[in-house]
Amino acid sequence: MEQLRLLLASRSVQERERVEQAYVFARDAHAGVNRKSGEPYITHPVAVAVILAKLGMDTDSLLAGLLHDTVEDVDGVTFEQIEEQFGPDVRRIVEGETKVSKLSKQGSQQAEVRDTGRDIQAENLRQMLIAMTGDIRIIVVKLADRLHNMRTLGSMKPEKQQRIARETMEIFAPLAHRLGIGRIKWELEDLAFRYLQPDAYAYLQSRLRTRQEERDALIQRAVLQLREGLEDDLELPEWVRDIDISGRSKHLWSIHNKMQKEGKTLEQIFDLLAIRVILTPKELVVPPGTDEKRRERAEETREKRICYHTVSIVHSMWTPLPGRFKDYIAVPKPNGYQSLHTTVISQSGQPIEVQIRSRRMHEVAEYGVAAHWMYKQGSTLAQRDRENWISQLRELQDEINDASDYLDAVKTDILSQRVRVFTPKGLAISLPVGSTPIDFAYHIHTRIGETTVGARVNGSIVPLSHKLDNGDMVEIVTSKNSKPSQGWLNFAVTRSARAKIRHHFRQQEREEALERGHDLLERYLRKRHLPVRQLMRTKLLEEVTQKLVGTRNPDDLYLALHAGKLTPSAVGKVLSPSLAQEAAAVSVPRGRGPSPQTPAPGGVYVEGFSTNTKLSQCCHPIRGDQIMGYLTRGRGVSVHRIDCPNMIRLLKDEPERCVAASWDSGTPGGTIVDLDVVAPDRSGLLADVLGVLAAEKRSPMKVEAGVNADSTAHIHLRFAVTGQTDLEGLKSVIRRVPGVTDVLRLGRGGRGRASA
Repeated sequence: MEQLRLLLASRSVQERERVEQAYVFARDAHAGVNRKSGEPYITHPVAVAVILAKLGMDTDSLLAGLLHDTVEDVDGVTFEQIEEQFGPDVRRIVEGETKVSKLSKQGSQQAEVRDTGRDIQAENLRQMLIAMTGDIRIIVVKLADRLHNMRTLGSMKPEKQQRIARETMEIFAPLAHRLGIGRIKWELEDLAFRYLQPDAYAYLQSRLRTRQEERDALIQRAVLQLREGLEDDLELPEWVRDIDISGRSKHLWSIHNKMQKEGKTLEQIFDLLAIRVILTPKELVVPPGTDEKRRERAEETREKRICYHTVSIVHSMWTPLPGRFKDYIAVPKPNGYQSLHTTVISQSGQPIEVQIRSRRMHEVAEYGVAAHWMYKQGSTLAQRDRENWISQLRELQDEINDASDYLDAVKTDILSQRVRVFTPKGLAISLPVGSTPIDFAYHIHTRIGETTVGARVNGSIVPLSHKLDNGDMVEIVTSKNSKPSQGWLNFAVTRSARAKIRHHFRQQEREEALERGHDLLERYLRKRHLPVRQLMRTKLLEEVTQKLVGTRNPDDLYLALHAGKLTPSAVGKVLSPSLAQEAAAVSVPRGRGPSPQTPAPGGVYVEGFSTNTKLSQCCHPIRGDQIMGYLTRGRGVSVHRIDCPNMIRLLKDEPERCVAASWDSGTPGGTIVDLDVVAPDRSGLLADVLGVLAAEKRSPMKVEAGVNADSTAHIHLRFAVTGQTDLEGLKSVIRRVPGVTDVLRLGRGGRGRASA
């Protein structure tokens, strides 16, 4: 508690008294309770409050840090008591923390005894993220709570260490990054790395310690040289009150991640040696009567000028490495981070990264959203980004019901690394790394995304699959008659863009199905010379739909006709009772009579008939496919898939001879199917496909391979399958091969059709 008191020495007497009151309340509430490490429980909330104080958080946040476990863990302590003694804001934060903590503990207990633990934990994390959007201080207090728990994780069981560390790496460290709290983000990542990959952590730590003294000496010499160079400058002392120059050690997880992503050795990491320069400007003198906003703009402009002047001094002292200068002041990171990064060759011949920023920029980089309580102006752009992604959390909650899908969307769209790109008018847009012009277009507006025909990045025409980079200026070219392409799903990154593309095609398929169902019924009635307008009145169709489908929406009737669940003749009989008598005149093969309860040969039920059936050779239907029968003249019933081109034509031309059909529940038989495996051509592709099939003990009856002019490989495979389930399992196996983009079921003449 002494450390906390020292950190609060500069705060008002009233604030310090409130903190002491909260400490006494928490100490008495947790009296006699110890943590798993053996320490008194009160050490945890005090440690959380210390972390929050170092971040510069407001007093209400410190009180919530001290009290965050009292209501949950102590009988007799209520939220009403918290509000009465410490105010409504403290209650709101503690209440949010309590909900989050309860969910986490429930998930942990259930995960230990149930196979569905992963789904439970996903649901808990979803509820936690939603609870934290009510007040951003709830997130910061939770991060401080998680940081202290990670520091003391050694007292937990190994399996619990793994679960908490993985959760920290996937959720809490990215959350700290999006809030711009670098100090917490780096430590969470290194602590999680220690438990998730202990061997890699120990190896890297050992390697770094080996030459630590040598690196420290190099850094100290470089710091002295740089300080002399900056102090010798004639202009800088006039603008700057203080210059803080220090060596900066790169964090273990950051080094490991860079080595893995870029395939580099430890010696090839240029920014392993780093110096940070923090410049504190002198107070700006402005004319009397200058408004506050104008003053703030002037201060920010002067800060930038000082930083750019300083980097010019660094480049005059040491040779800069080409391509290693990054300007995060002109183009800040989406979390508000601002700094100049340059890598230079020092006099010792070693590459050193130099980071240059103002004191305000440094506080924002270290404390992120917490800097709001230290600097009233903050970064408007960064603040808007934070508000946007917190709103996104709420929107995802409304759009996605499944907890695992929600968590995946959060990781992909919100907590992933970001790039900031710009519209032609200079509006900044934050998108996940790897995003394309399609993601950008849908982010602006759904209509722009749907009518996109091209894109320009920095004035140059680029493919729609082009990956956007930080600082790109993106212009979308649209055409009002253009529509989305299925191929966009191959490179669109954001969940929002992909969902909108899929929705377009689902809507298009529905509209086409409604039109086809309507046409089937209309053609059937016209062929029978019946009054189409009179019979297809909305009110009559609603009654017929109620009888046949169970709803009063005629669209459901049309969809059932298109899907083959109803035949035009069945609908016609209800629309016009006279058709029921006429249906008896339809000729059937001699000796065959109605027997709807008996499956016809081939394992297929044919509505109202027991006659010879034959699986058509044009579409090769297999068990599990949606099917329909066609009553041939003298050759029984030919069974087709409902999406077979021949069946679609027959439904239009002779709907009265089309009958409903379904598979029986007997023992499945074998059916031949042909598959087309699609992938970019590469060496060893065919061998990989055959290898995964062999591992599953599946052997194709036929194999053919070829490559198109666009370097797309097509592998034609023939198998005997027992039904749709067997076929989907086979396709799933093939999709495991790296590079495979689709597995299509071939129809007549070897032409593929898109299949899920």
